[in-house]
Amino acid sequence: MWKNLKADTRRLREIKTKGAPWYVIESLLLENGYQAVVLHRIAHWFKAHGIPVLGPLIARSNHFLTGVDIASAAKIGPGLRIAHGTGLVIGNAVEIGSDCLLMHGVTLGAPTLSRIGDMPKLGDRVTIGAQASVIGAVAIGDDVFIGAHALVTRDVPPGSRVLARVDLEVLERRDAAPPAS
Repeated sequence: MWKNLKADTRRLREIKTKGAPWYVIESLLLENGYQAVVLHRIAHWFKAHGIPVLGPLIARSNHFLTGVDIASAAKIGPGLRIAHGTGLVIGNAVEIGSDCLLMHGVTLGAPTLSRIGDMPKLGDRVTIGAQASVIGAVAIGDDVFIGAHALVTRDVPPGSRVLARVDLEVLERRDAAPPAS
């Protein structure tokens, strides 16, 4: 737990302020994404050590305080960044690699209640855009970018970009000249 928290803090300093000491304190007090990761690390420690009730209790408190729902059993590598985390959901059996970025409204979870163990595994340096969903026993490779509003239900190879489908007919109608009077 402490190793991952130190890595999270070090990564936060590198990205945001190039070492300004107050930014970590400010993030801990004011940024719900950073708060959610810290609270998850504590909840996961209790869950991993078989201490009943405390892991899920802290996870539920995390959801109440930050708007980010991370199951206490989820395995999250160091350097996870959650930008504007409200509405983000990370399921029980999800595994996330190091230095990943998740935007608001992301869902990482199972396709149905009967397949609750079928959850995604994300590689390192994965970026998932706002309102995107990764559902089922899906393997996402390293250095993958998943765009906003995308729905991913299949494996994605390393270095790929996944973008939501755009309906070209709608775009063409908007670009068409107005009807003559």
